[in-house]
Amino acid sequence: MKRRMATALLAALVILGLAGCNTSTVTTLPPAEGQTASTGAKVTANLEGENWGIFLFYWIPLWSGHAGSPNRREYVVFGNRVKEKYMDMMLRQRAKQMKAETIEDLKVRESSTGFFSLWILWRRNISATAVAVEKK
Repeated sequence: MKRRMATALLAALVILGLAGCNTSTVTTLPPAEGQTASTGAKVTANLEGENWGIFLFYWIPLWSGHAGSPNRREYVVFGNRVKEKYMDMMLRQRAKQMKAETIEDLKVRESSTGFFSLWILWRRNISATAVAVEKK
């Protein structure tokens, strides 16, 4: 039993060491010419966001990206920020920085895998797309 626990802890340390990249990112892409949102509002930018974290037995958060500080190496330890509400917040924050009124057409996708660690450690991922619309 001690050997299994030691192996799991070693695997967690290796994963944390290899995960030195940003776990929370937001990308801004220019709109297509004449692009409008589903409500008819003029699009100022296309937004893409992603956040992921490592969880013990799928449910216990070990760490995840800090949704309030995307594109930086800031993390939340023992907190789950891999949720739709944090993606919405992250994309709205970016739209506000761009002086857009709000975001529309939010689409969220979630995925997870535990195969790499025999389902002890799980990598859970959430990604979202939206459009920033300009003030009327």
